[in-house]
Amino acid sequence: MTGVSRSVVVLALSGVMVWAGFMLGPRLAGTTTQETALGDVSFRLTTTMDGGVEGYVPVTNWGVRFDGPPVPFRLRGELRTLDRRAVLQAAEGDRVVLDTSEEALRRGALQTVGKNLAWSFLVTLFLLAFLTVSWRNLRPRWAPLVTGLVMFVAFVLAAGLIARNSFDERSLGNPTYFASGRELQRIVEVLETEKVESSYASEFESIVRSIGAVLAPDSPRANEGRGIYLGSDLHANALVIRPMSRLVDDRPLLMAGDFGQRGTEVEADLLVPRISALGRRVIAVSGNHDSQALMRDLAAAGVTVLDQAGKLNPEGTFEPPAITNVDGLKVAGWSDPFEIGSPRRLMGSTFQDLGDPGAAKGRIVRNMTDWFMSLRRKPNVLMVHQNSLATLFSEALYSAGYKRPLTIATGHNHKQYLSRIGPITIVNAGSSGAGGVFEAGAAAIGLAHLNFSPKGALRSAEMILAEPFSGSAQATRVVVDSLCPEDDRCTVEVPDRVVGS
Repeated sequence: MTGVSRSVVVLALSGVMVWAGFMLGPRLAGTTTQETALGDVSFRLTTTMDGGVEGYVPVTNWGVRFDGPPVPFRLRGELRTLDRRAVLQAAEGDRVVLDTSEEALRRGALQTVGKNLAWSFLVTLFLLAFLTVSWRNLRPRWAPLVTGLVMFVAFVLAAGLIARNSFDERSLGNPTYFASGRELQRIVEVLETEKVESSYASEFESIVRSIGAVLAPDSPRANEGRGIYLGSDLHANALVIRPMSRLVDDRPLLMAGDFGQRGTEVEADLLVPRISALGRRVIAVSGNHDSQALMRDLAAAGVTVLDQAGKLNPEGTFEPPAITNVDGLKVAGWSDPFEIGSPRRLMGSTFQDLGDPGAAKGRIVRNMTDWFMSLRRKPNVLMVHQNSLATLFSEALYSAGYKRPLTIATGHNHKQYLSRIGPITIVNAGSSGAGGVFEAGAAAIGLAHLNFSPKGALRSAEMILAEPFSGSAQATRVVVDSLCPEDDRCTVEVPDRVVGS
């Protein structure tokens, strides 16, 4: 055997030993049990081709899966015991229980990874040592051992760097649920129980009623225009729907996308009947977490679902014209480019999933501008879910010389703000669902009440933030004419926090 061929064989056999070590290590490591305030959780690391993090509840046979970095391992946690008193405390907003449980889970996950890494190293070391001892006539004798250990360390470092650089915390807000039969339906429906509603929805209702009284018009002239509510990014948080409907009452409500998390049938069954009853009239566009099927169900339930082609019919077709009348306001909408199931859909969940996000946004903004300028009647309000598209479109429209007042209702980034670009005002009400039910108690609910002049120009916006578990809230009234009186561009951001009401 020549020197070159011998080196190739050493590399190949060492690689096989390292691979076997990583395959056998997790099997020998077994599970790691971590005590948390909510109960005991067992962790196990398994080999897989797509990575990720997975939580599982054996007694109900349901779980949740999050996308992870592209490493060949998946971390799986299973709830083994449950402290019912602690769960009730958490449901009532006890942040101490939630925070200590979160820290314990993080500690258990790190211990599991370390334990599995140690076992993989020991197995790899044993296999390499066995290969070195068995290959008696190899010179130098230590070649497989050294080569294999270098490969082991290189693999660990590479996996660590990939995990660190590619992990996106936003994936934790986009879970995939899995369950047996209708168990997932039962889990979702627990959100409507009296115990949960009384500690969250009722408090939210009290907060928004108090804020509504404070922000009520104080002069007859203030009532001359039109008022309309704006929300976005419900993310399947059914807890807020009932109090929102009482606040909106018989006024119209604009909803700028992201009604669900994945646009599934389960979400549609839970959300559609409630969303359709949110106000006297609900006007909607899709978001990147919505599906075409969910939007069709909303249309069938009486929600006005808008697209650049017009109003969506339950059959999936669009009925022109592109502009609909909402209490005298001309409203148009642009469906989200990542709407699940849409024939126009871009592949991915966000622009960051694309190879060239800037080029994709540029194409869409050009299409939006061409479409908008082709409209015979121009809208007073345009609904666009993606806030980045709203900003880029506003810049393009202003650069093209557009001079009429236009309000763009947007969402997506869960931040409250008003931006003005020439005659165009962008309004983002934040997340009406506090980022989703998994963020309840950690994030604030965002809503906005928009006040328009009789001619359809935005006069002012009342921006509401509320955190029901703590009873904290804040409200900010922004008068549009006071924005950047000496400049053509400015932004007013509402802090992402709330203070005692």
